[in-house]
Amino acid sequence: MSILFISDLHLKEERPDLTRAFFDFLDQKVSDQDTLYILGDFFEIWMGDDLATPFQREVTERLAELPKRGIKTFFMHGNRDFIVGKSFCRDAQCTLIQDPTPIKLGLTPALLSHGDHWCTSDEKYQKYRRVVRNPIMQWVFMKLPKRVRQNIANKIRESSKNRPPQEDYSILDVTEASIEQEMLDKQIPLVIHGHTHRPARHPMQQVALALNCSSAERIVLGDWDKTGWYLKFENQQLDLIEFDI
Repeated sequence: MSILFISDLHLKEERPDLTRAFFDFLDQKVSDQDTLYILGDFFEIWMGDDLATPFQREVTERLAELPKRGIKTFFMHGNRDFIVGKSFCRDAQCTLIQDPTPIKLGLTPALLSHGDHWCTSDEKYQKYRRVVRNPIMQWVFMKLPKRVRQNIANKIRESSKNRPPQEDYSILDVTEASIEQEMLDKQIPLVIHGHTHRPARHPMQQVALALNCSSAERIVLGDWDKTGWYLKFENQQLDLIEFDI
């Protein structure tokens, strides 16, 4: 039995290749009785469970098939799909988890996150994040007429299309000092996150020394574009795996 982690697929109708790659991933990489964690930005945009498109419902239905194979699925909000709600999770047969969420990988405590709350150097984004993640603001947003929310979604899509390609990945990286502090505060030697589109494994030597453990690490999941990425935990080993799309 394995535990798999993915993030930043940014699934959308304009990229059917990503959707096919995800379905192939479920069929070929995820085995029966595995556990799958989706750590945010699964969808490119989500404006409410009641506004799910036929494309998004197709993806939801594929997720709902996983429990029949004994596969548990956990879903975490990202900065693109933080409006995903209880209806989606019920229909997709997945469990919504908080950001961050601590788990155990074997005997090792690990902290899972989308990662954007650690981008503390981007003060403008952090202010925006505090507003849009406020439960009251989300309640107000969901009370807007469907056509208004749909118009907002259309404007966001158009803005994404017109954005220069070089800006697609101009995402400020996480502040490692913020992550180090949280690892120390929570006594956790392993962090797994996405968001930055910079897949890598970063040894955290100062954290390991402070926690008096043999090693500490920050693992960054990759986004799906020309290639896909997932992290696999099996037989007490972690492997960050890239594959062609």
